[in-house]
Amino acid sequence: MKWLAIALAVLAAFVVALIVGPMILGDKGYVLISLGETAVEMTVISFCILVIGAVIAWYVLSRLTLWALSLITGSHRWFGTLGERKRKRAFYDGLHAMAAGDIELAQKSLGKTTNGDFEGVNYLASAQIAFTSGELNKARYFLEQASDYANAKVAATVMQARIDISEGKHIEALEKLNALDEKDQENKQVIRLKAQILAELGKWQELQNKLSGWRKALAKEDYKAWSQRIAKGKFAEIASKQGAVELKSYWEDLPRKMRNDDIYQAAYVQQLLDQGMHSDAQTLLVEWQKRGPNSSLFPLFTQLNIPDSSPSLRLLESWIKKDEKNIELYSTLGQVAFNSGDDVLAEKALLKATKMASRKEDLLLLSAISERQNDTATALQLYKEGQQIAG
Repeated sequence: MKWLAIALAVLAAFVVALIVGPMILGDKGYVLISLGETAVEMTVISFCILVIGAVIAWYVLSRLTLWALSLITGSHRWFGTLGERKRKRAFYDGLHAMAAGDIELAQKSLGKTTNGDFEGVNYLASAQIAFTSGELNKARYFLEQASDYANAKVAATVMQARIDISEGKHIEALEKLNALDEKDQENKQVIRLKAQILAELGKWQELQNKLSGWRKALAKEDYKAWSQRIAKGKFAEIASKQGAVELKSYWEDLPRKMRNDDIYQAAYVQQLLDQGMHSDAQTLLVEWQKRGPNSSLFPLFTQLNIPDSSPSLRLLESWIKKDEKNIELYSTLGQVAFNSGDDVLAEKALLKATKMASRKEDLLLLSAISERQNDTATALQLYKEGQQIAG
């Protein structure tokens, strides 16, 4: 509107100058237009007013022509700048309502933006609202519209895949993601979702083959977590279908690099424990941690449940001698001793751990020891103390 005000001000000044100028000079002048035998004569003022009127008429006519063409061609700018502003206002109102949790207002506002150019964001927002409301068909419709915009295509495809996953259609979801072009498939969210789908489908070998190519896109922690999950998945699949003997044979046939990998070692030991092969698991836990506790293997000690856990106990006690203030070592020693039936050693280790810090798991284990010793009063007291600690 600012430019229009300036234009009108300039025009008004020009008209005033046309009228006042000749009056001051005392000569209005004249303009003669001759065309064949026809001649038109007028004052300079009249001529200028005629020219200005013609310019204004041309401007109005051109705007009307453009408006008429927009109706024929289907342009989104039927209502000019005013319509665009209303759509933008509705777009922002919709996003604000969506953030505030006012789903009804968000749907109503975003519904007014369909003729605007928001690079598909309005459709993505509408799809998210529909998905949250459980209106999956409507969500799919909006995502199809969003897919027409290049900048929104990846996000729309990811959302479509997530809807398929929510309905158990993992294969369809994977096909949608695989249909993206090569560059879009390098998107981090696309990679994470594909990994999730392959895991859900139990395609561990395919996931393992692709994981190395996804290493740059995944955070270090995510890459490690997926490597561990793949190992667990493959071992669990072999154990469930072929048994523990085949599992051990499969492990021996793995490349040395994999067998020396902490993640694969932890996954293998976990599967041995799940199969009830605690003695074999203990042997490997002790052998693979001769140089000291391993962050992937150490937590598995607490799952050992065999009468003779002396190899594990000796190893844990040797670590304690080198690190007498490590509460985790005392707590783990107490758990292993308790599981093997050595309540004396378990109680001694756990009491030292609780002196360093009162932790729920240690107090509850001490309560269980007291209960096995038929000391119900102490067991109840320790149990109450443990339950009062968060975690």
